[in-house]
Amino acid sequence: MTSNLRPKTCNPQSATCDLKPDSGFTLIELLVSIFIFGVALSAIVYVLTINSNTANLVKNSYVASGLAQEGIEVVRNLRDSDWLAGRPYGGFGNTAEFADGGYRVQWNSQILMSSLDTFLKKDAATGIYSYDAGTDTIFKRAIQLTTMNPGIEKRIVVTVSWTDRGNISRSVSAEEHLFNWR
Repeated sequence: MTSNLRPKTCNPQSATCDLKPDSGFTLIELLVSIFIFGVALSAIVYVLTINSNTANLVKNSYVASGLAQEGIEVVRNLRDSDWLAGRPYGGFGNTAEFADGGYRVQWNSQILMSSLDTFLKKDAATGIYSYDAGTDTIFKRAIQLTTMNPGIEKRIVVTVSWTDRGNISRSVSAEEHLFNWR
Protein backbone atom coordinates (compact mmCIF):
# COMPACT_ATOMS: atom_id res chain seq x y z
CA MET A 1 0.00 0.00 0.00
CA THR A 2 1.40 3.35 -0.96
CA SER A 3 1.02 6.55 0.94
CA ASN A 4 0.16 9.86 -0.59
CA LEU A 5 2.61 11.57 1.75
CA ARG A 6 6.25 12.19 0.83
CA PRO A 7 9.08 13.30 3.02
CA LYS A 8 9.92 16.98 2.60
CA THR A 9 12.97 17.18 4.72
CA CYS A 10 14.53 14.67 7.06
CA ASN A 11 16.78 15.29 10.02
CA PRO A 12 19.12 12.31 10.39
CA GLN A 13 19.98 13.05 14.07
CA SER A 14 16.38 13.03 15.25
CA ALA A 15 15.14 10.46 12.75
CA THR A 16 12.12 12.62 12.08
CA CYS A 17 10.85 13.98 8.86
CA ASP A 18 8.38 16.67 7.97
CA LEU A 19 5.75 15.18 5.70
CA LYS A 20 4.10 17.09 2.82
CA PRO A 21 0.96 15.77 1.11
CA ASP A 22 1.25 14.68 -2.53
CA SER A 23 -0.32 17.06 -4.95
CA GLY A 24 -3.55 15.35 -6.15
CA PHE A 25 -7.26 15.91 -6.61
CA THR A 26 -9.01 18.20 -4.23
CA LEU A 27 -12.55 17.47 -3.14
CA ILE A 28 -13.95 20.08 -5.53
CA GLU A 29 -12.06 18.61 -8.50
CA LEU A 30 -13.37 15.18 -7.59
CA LEU A 31 -16.98 16.43 -7.38
CA VAL A 32 -16.68 18.25 -10.72
CA SER A 33 -15.32 15.16 -12.46
CA ILE A 34 -18.11 12.99 -10.98
CA PHE A 35 -20.69 15.55 -12.17
CA ILE A 36 -19.25 15.57 -15.72
CA PHE A 37 -19.18 11.77 -15.79
CA GLY A 38 -22.81 11.66 -14.55
CA VAL A 39 -23.99 14.11 -17.24
CA ALA A 40 -22.22 12.13 -19.96
CA LEU A 41 -23.68 8.85 -18.69
CA SER A 42 -27.17 10.38 -18.48
CA ALA A 43 -26.90 11.58 -22.09
CA ILE A 44 -25.87 8.11 -23.25
CA VAL A 45 -28.77 6.46 -21.40
CA TYR A 46 -31.21 9.03 -22.84
CA VAL A 47 -30.01 8.43 -26.42
CA LEU A 48 -30.24 4.65 -25.96
CA THR A 49 -33.79 4.96 -24.58
CA ILE A 50 -34.91 7.16 -27.48
CA ASN A 51 -33.35 4.76 -29.99
CA SER A 52 -35.08 1.79 -28.35
CA ASN A 53 -38.47 3.53 -28.42
CA THR A 54 -37.99 4.56 -32.05
CA ALA A 55 -36.97 1.04 -33.05
CA ASN A 56 -40.08 -0.33 -31.30
CA LEU A 57 -42.32 2.18 -33.11
CA VAL A 58 -40.78 1.33 -36.48
CA LYS A 59 -41.17 -2.41 -35.84
CA ASN A 60 -44.83 -2.05 -34.82
CA SER A 61 -45.59 0.24 -37.78
CA TYR A 62 -43.98 -2.25 -40.15
CA VAL A 63 -46.00 -5.17 -38.75
CA ALA A 64 -49.22 -3.09 -38.82
CA SER A 65 -48.59 -2.09 -42.45
CA GLY A 66 -48.19 -5.74 -43.38
CA LEU A 67 -51.38 -6.69 -41.53
CA ALA A 68 -53.31 -3.89 -43.27
CA GLN A 69 -52.05 -5.00 -46.69
CA GLU A 70 -52.91 -8.60 -45.84
CA GLY A 71 -56.47 -7.51 -45.01
CA ILE A 72 -56.80 -5.85 -48.43
CA GLU A 73 -55.41 -8.94 -50.18
CA VAL A 74 -57.77 -11.30 -48.33
CA VAL A 75 -60.83 -9.20 -49.27
CA ARG A 76 -59.63 -9.03 -52.89
CA ASN A 77 -59.16 -12.80 -52.86
CA LEU A 78 -62.73 -13.25 -51.55
CA ARG A 79 -64.02 -11.11 -54.44
CA ASP A 80 -62.02 -13.15 -56.97
CA SER A 81 -63.25 -16.41 -55.42
CA ASP A 82 -66.83 -15.17 -55.86
CA TRP A 83 -66.23 -14.60 -59.56
CA LEU A 84 -64.73 -18.05 -60.00
CA ALA A 85 -67.64 -19.67 -58.13
CA GLY A 86 -70.25 -17.66 -60.06
CA ARG A 87 -71.51 -15.85 -56.96
CA PRO A 88 -72.74 -12.25 -57.21
CA TYR A 89 -70.36 -9.32 -56.82
CA GLY A 90 -69.99 -7.96 -53.28
CA GLY A 91 -70.77 -11.20 -51.47
CA PHE A 92 -67.18 -11.79 -50.37
CA GLY A 93 -67.77 -15.49 -49.84
CA ASN A 94 -71.50 -15.10 -49.16
CA THR A 95 -74.36 -15.64 -51.60
CA ALA A 96 -75.79 -12.19 -50.92
CA GLU A 97 -74.06 -8.82 -51.02
CA PHE A 98 -72.50 -7.76 -47.74
CA ALA A 99 -73.92 -4.61 -46.21
CA ASP A 100 -71.72 -1.62 -45.60
CA GLY A 101 -70.08 -1.77 -42.18
CA GLY A 102 -67.24 -3.17 -40.13
CA TYR A 103 -65.82 -6.65 -40.56
CA ARG A 104 -62.69 -8.66 -39.86
CA VAL A 105 -60.68 -11.23 -41.80
CA GLN A 106 -57.66 -13.37 -41.30
CA TRP A 107 -55.28 -14.92 -43.80
CA ASN A 108 -57.39 -18.05 -44.40
CA SER A 109 -60.84 -16.43 -44.36
CA GLN A 110 -63.50 -17.89 -46.61
CA ILE A 111 -66.00 -15.17 -45.72
CA LEU A 112 -66.05 -11.78 -44.02
CA MET A 113 -66.61 -12.14 -40.28
CA SER A 114 -68.56 -9.81 -38.03
CA SER A 115 -66.41 -7.06 -36.65
CA LEU A 116 -65.42 -7.65 -33.07
CA ASP A 117 -62.97 -5.58 -31.13
CA THR A 118 -60.59 -8.54 -30.93
CA PHE A 119 -56.82 -8.68 -30.72
CA LEU A 120 -55.00 -10.64 -33.38
CA LYS A 121 -53.04 -13.61 -32.08
CA LYS A 122 -49.59 -14.69 -33.26
CA ASP A 123 -48.61 -18.33 -33.49
CA ALA A 124 -45.06 -18.55 -32.13
CA ALA A 125 -44.25 -21.66 -34.19
CA THR A 126 -45.35 -20.30 -37.57
CA GLY A 127 -45.32 -16.52 -37.05
CA ILE A 128 -48.84 -16.29 -38.54
CA TYR A 129 -51.33 -13.72 -37.23
CA SER A 130 -54.92 -14.92 -36.85
CA TYR A 131 -57.87 -14.88 -34.48
CA ASP A 132 -57.73 -18.65 -33.91
CA ALA A 133 -54.44 -19.70 -32.32
CA GLY A 134 -51.45 -18.20 -30.56
CA THR A 135 -50.87 -15.52 -28.00
CA ASP A 136 -52.58 -12.14 -28.06
CA THR A 137 -50.68 -9.33 -29.75
CA ILE A 138 -51.14 -5.59 -29.43
CA PHE A 139 -52.77 -5.35 -32.88
CA LYS A 140 -56.45 -5.09 -33.84
CA ARG A 141 -57.58 -5.11 -37.48
CA ALA A 142 -60.88 -3.73 -38.76
CA ILE A 143 -62.24 -3.87 -42.32
CA GLN A 144 -64.67 -1.10 -43.29
CA LEU A 145 -66.82 -1.79 -46.39
CA THR A 146 -68.52 1.10 -48.17
CA THR A 147 -70.55 0.87 -51.37
CA MET A 148 -69.44 3.65 -53.67
CA ASN A 149 -71.54 2.62 -56.68
CA PRO A 150 -74.03 -0.25 -56.12
CA GLY A 151 -73.09 -3.38 -58.02
CA ILE A 152 -69.97 -1.72 -59.44
CA GLU A 153 -67.58 -0.40 -56.78
CA LYS A 154 -66.80 -1.10 -53.12
CA ARG A 155 -64.32 0.85 -51.03
CA ILE A 156 -62.33 -1.25 -48.57
CA VAL A 157 -60.47 0.48 -45.72
CA VAL A 158 -58.37 -1.69 -43.45
CA THR A 159 -57.23 -0.13 -40.18
CA VAL A 160 -54.75 -1.80 -37.88
CA SER A 161 -54.52 -0.18 -34.47
CA TRP A 162 -52.37 -0.76 -31.43
CA THR A 163 -51.24 0.92 -28.22
CA ASP A 164 -47.54 1.66 -27.82
CA ARG A 165 -45.54 2.11 -24.66
CA GLY A 166 -46.88 5.00 -22.67
CA ASN A 167 -50.47 4.24 -23.76
CA ILE A 168 -50.10 6.08 -27.08
CA SER A 169 -52.74 4.90 -29.56
CA ARG A 170 -51.43 4.38 -33.07
CA SER A 171 -52.95 3.09 -36.30
CA VAL A 172 -52.15 2.36 -39.93
CA SER A 173 -54.78 2.35 -42.68
CA ALA A 174 -54.85 1.06 -46.23
CA GLU A 175 -57.58 1.73 -48.78
CA GLU A 176 -58.56 -0.16 -51.92
CA HIS A 177 -61.43 0.19 -54.38
CA LEU A 178 -62.71 -3.11 -55.75
CA PHE A 179 -64.68 -3.06 -58.99
CA ASN A 180 -67.07 -5.48 -60.61
CA TRP A 181 -65.31 -5.83 -63.93
CA ARG A 182 -67.08 -9.03 -64.84
